[in-house]
Amino acid sequence: MRALGFWALLAGLVLAWVYSDRLLPAEILRAETAQVRDGDTLTLARKTIRLYGIDAPEYRQMCADAKGVDWPCGKAARLQLAALTASGSIACETRAQDRYGRDVATCSSATVPDLAAAMVQAGLAISPAERGSAAYEEAEAAAKATLRGIWQGPFKQPAEWRAEHPQERVPPPVTRIGNGV
Repeated sequence: MRALGFWALLAGLVLAWVYSDRLLPAEILRAETAQVRDGDTLTLARKTIRLYGIDAPEYRQMCADAKGVDWPCGKAARLQLAALTASGSIACETRAQDRYGRDVATCSSATVPDLAAAMVQAGLAISPAERGSAAYEEAEAAAKATLRGIWQGPFKQPAEWRAEHPQERVPPPVTRIGNGV
C-alpha cells in the first residue's frame, strides 16, 4: 500500500512538472519603452529579455553584401529592433530562462505582433533549429529567397562569430525615451 502511494505521488509530481507551463500562467512584462541592446536582446522593466527563436548578428559583427563588400550587419540588426519597438507598448511573454539568467520571451510592440518574426523577415536574424524545428523557418526561407539583410551575401552564423570573438563587448544599450530612438 505504501509503495502504491509513493508511485502515485511520484506520478503526480512528474505530471505537474510536465504541465507546469499550463498550470502557471506565463509572466507578461509590459512597458512603454525598451532599451535595445542588440538585434535579439532588449531590457524591459529592468529585465533583460532575449527574443525567443532567433539569433541576430552581434553588434560588432560584419557581413558581406552580394559584391563581397563588408557592411555592419550587427549594427543594422540593433537599429532594426529599435525601430520595431519605437511605437511603444512593448509586451513580452516569458517562455523560459537561458543559461545566462535572461528571460527568453515572445515580444510585441504597438505595431508589430511578433518582434522576432519581424527581425527574421527583415533578414537581420536567423531562426536556428532547436529540438528539430525552427520557430520562424518560413520567415527565414522568405528572407533568404529574396536576399534580404544578411542573406545578400556570405556571413558567419552569430553563434560561430561569438565563438571566434569572445572578447568583443556590446556597447551600452540604446535608450529609448517615449516614441523616439
